[in-house]
Amino acid sequence: MLTSDVQTASDLMSIALCAEHEAVRRYARLAEAMRKHGNQDAAALFERMVEEEREHENLIEEWAKLEGIQLRTDIGPVVWEAPQVPTDYDREAVEPAYSSPYRALAFAVHNEERAFHFYTQVAATADDEVVREYAETLAREELGHAALLRAMRRRAWRLERGSRLDEPDIEPATILTLADLLAVVASAERCLADNLAMLADSHPELEKVRAVTHGILADTEARLNTTGKPGRDAVRAIESIERYKRKVASISDDPETLLERLRSDSDRCFAFYDAVVTHATDEDVMLAAQKLSESVLERIDLLRDIAVTGS
Repeated sequence: MLTSDVQTASDLMSIALCAEHEAVRRYARLAEAMRKHGNQDAAALFERMVEEEREHENLIEEWAKLEGIQLRTDIGPVVWEAPQVPTDYDREAVEPAYSSPYRALAFAVHNEERAFHFYTQVAATADDEVVREYAETLAREELGHAALLRAMRRRAWRLERGSRLDEPDIEPATILTLADLLAVVASAERCLADNLAMLADSHPELEKVRAVTHGILADTEARLNTTGKPGRDAVRAIESIERYKRKVASISDDPETLLERLRSDSDRCFAFYDAVVTHATDEDVMLAAQKLSESVLERIDLLRDIAVTGS
């Protein structure tokens, strides 16, 4: 459990380093367990995570050295708790008989998200400006790690499911105006809303996710009515989303498949909205994309707590 007692930059950086140490230890043990049970694919994935976390360790140590921060040796050990998911979702990720690259990556994503929320909380409550600045930087790093893992998770899911869907891959450079952004968002969020509608009977616990999605969609459509028309590139992006939506509707109505598709699409929406924030040259576009990113993170958090039935 990551401690909330952070008073100095030394406290924060020492906790961050201990967390990375624990990540290396945990992933290494999981990789060994997977190898012993013959689950080579999951073992390889966890071994890759060990290397990633070791790189993070080195970066933190170099950062502390550069800034002249004394790393404490009495701060740990930092003990991980499994993500607070009241289902078999993460237990299967670490169970050699049932784990897979997708489940292993989902487990890793959850832990990156927990670290992100921890650093965000430190940044929000810190009295020391330096601590706040470092915590914000660490939070951004964890958010970036989670985004990369989500992309890997999507690919792993497609491989495990044998998906042949032509998923839309929309470049942030497509978005030049607020009308472009809102039109693409409206199309993407309608796609998710349709998926949620198909899950209404099998997953009533998705009501909060539906509320967030419908809120995003209603706000987007209301603003879209007051802006101009989207440009040609944005229209082509919308057409690709609509083609994808039709394919999803025609392939399967299996609740487990639909729920994992919902997770994957939510991840993709966040990655896109967050990329627009980075690439936007128009302030209105950037601010709108920031707000969307925050709302979609809320949806991802809610989806994290939903059971995958029949896994």
